[in-house]
Amino acid sequence: MNNKVKKLSIVGALVATSSVAHGASFQLLEQSPAQLGKAFAGTASDITDATTVFFNPAGMSKLNATSVAVGFNVVSTDATFNDNGSTFSGGDGTTEEFGFIPNLYAAIPLTETLAVGVGISAPFGLASRFDEEWAGRYSATDSELEVVNFNVTTSWAPNDKFAIGLGLNYQTVEATLENQVDSTLGVLPATATDSSAKIKGDDDGFVLDASVLITPSENTSIGLLWREGGDYKLQGDASFDLNAACAPGAGYPTGAPPAPTTGTLCAGALGALAGDIEAEVELPDTLTLSLSQRFTPAFAMHLDVSQTDWSSIKTVAVVKADNGAPVDALNLQYGDTTRYALGATLGVPGQFNWRFGVAQDETPQDNPEFVSARIPDADRTWLAAGFHWPLSNSMSVDVSYAYLMVDDAELHESEVTPVGSSAVLSGSFDSSVNILAAQFNWKF
Repeated sequence: MNNKVKKLSIVGALVATSSVAHGASFQLLEQSPAQLGKAFAGTASDITDATTVFFNPAGMSKLNATSVAVGFNVVSTDATFNDNGSTFSGGDGTTEEFGFIPNLYAAIPLTETLAVGVGISAPFGLASRFDEEWAGRYSATDSELEVVNFNVTTSWAPNDKFAIGLGLNYQTVEATLENQVDSTLGVLPATATDSSAKIKGDDDGFVLDASVLITPSENTSIGLLWREGGDYKLQGDASFDLNAACAPGAGYPTGAPPAPTTGTLCAGALGALAGDIEAEVELPDTLTLSLSQRFTPAFAMHLDVSQTDWSSIKTVAVVKADNGAPVDALNLQYGDTTRYALGATLGVPGQFNWRFGVAQDETPQDNPEFVSARIPDADRTWLAAGFHWPLSNSMSVDVSYAYLMVDDAELHESEVTPVGSSAVLSGSFDSSVNILAAQFNWKF
């Protein structure tokens, strides 16, 4: 089956959100505006507020009062496709999106050694919208993924140098994928004769997290966090808006009579794909090691090294839900990635602080033959800054900004259409991301 049909799978909506999705592939790191100011360096070791519920539940042992954090992240993404010899008309394409990512956390000490916490966040997701006329319209127009995470955690600290944390996460996944379909099957592609496809699906499930916090001295802390990715079976439906050219007897001849016309083949193929479908996806686990070291009362540095096991996603099979018949397979061939972040804090704890950070994110796929047209992935560099401002003894605010410089992503899709002609989508994406975030903290 041709590559355009592969793009119709519901899984495409999940794996589509990539390089401009802030973290590697479709991972979102924006779980703490405070940590954003350090480019997410020291996430599991620099324990300052209730966002430790997500980054290291063991860190709740260091919060001596009930703590609440409410965060707001505004993300601006821009990706421009520079066409380089694609078969289809339309040329360059652009997606410009503004995303809003909220998060909410609360950590409650129960005893001197035991604490519990709850959180709501969005660990995966993004949206992209290309117009219906660009050269890659048969690969992608609209893509949207929303993953909401409900986290319940607990920590136990037998002494002031060691603590462990455990968490249970309930996640909901909703995905939508849209693109155009060439009703002429490659004979004479044109926006005037394009049909359209829309795939929607959802799933939910439980995943775990576990963490450790080691504090050998009051100036040194080491954190380790493991977060499970989880296995999901996305279930949904495929629907198509057929152009008049995608109808029995319409379109162009594919041979001497009684050979069917392109319209007959188009209507039959999309009719066979319509209906309930499902696909199993194993999301990647993440392991993060963090170090924070205070050198003077007013200066500390932070380090993060995290590995995401994207190799859990190679080829994703898409099947009909009623009989298990194969629809197609999405061949991503992802590899594991490592993220490095280095940050600094200037200021005495509890007073006004400045934060700065840099980070390097790897992409799980940079081979042009496997890069997705739905916001392609590429290595990215983070530059971040922010501040912490105590407003009173019980309330403070954090404000941060980050700019992500994304490497150009090369893309080269090639296929043979059902009528035997060749089709190519080739070019590069120039992408960038801006993130502005604020967080309000309370202690009771």
